[in-house]
Amino acid sequence: PAALLLFVAAGRHPHSVFRSVPQDAAVAQNASMNGTYIFTAQGSDNVEEVIKAGTARMNFIKRPIARSRLRKTNQPYQSLTIEHTPAQVSVQTDNRKPILTPADGKSIKWTREDGEVFDVNTVWEQGKLKEMFVADDGSRENLFSVSADGTILTMQVTIRSPQLPAPIVYRVDYKRKA
Repeated sequence: PAALLLFVAAGRHPHSVFRSVPQDAAVAQNASMNGTYIFTAQGSDNVEEVIKAGTARMNFIKRPIARSRLRKTNQPYQSLTIEHTPAQVSVQTDNRKPILTPADGKSIKWTREDGEVFDVNTVWEQGKLKEMFVADDGSRENLFSVSADGTILTMQVTIRSPQLPAPIVYRVDYKRKA
């Protein structure tokens, strides 16, 4: 259970099926997503409150453990950089090493700073970039979209785990860096 909650902050369910648009078309259609973005609280959910609500129905023994682990792995990134080409997608958060995935949706193995290993992939779905992290005990989906004027990047996060009573979903907004 503890490993699951650590994992939950970065993945995708192993049985999910993803359909992607042809990558050349996706890159052309979504070129406006390339760039660096800075966190803004305006428009973003209060992640602490979402975690509290999402774990409220857990028993009193598991609830504090789940909340602690979710808080650790779900702090909003202060900066986020996305670059994509027909061959590759790069997502960099804060000053961490970028996560590089094939643009065709194939999964790679990726090791988080704490040593946990995930299968990670990215696909384009209806003009949005979906980044999926999957482990044996849960998943995290980051769904990125850009506002019509290109100034705001929204990251909708969905965390799934058999240990959680329901998926935890929250939104974080970022302003394009000038």
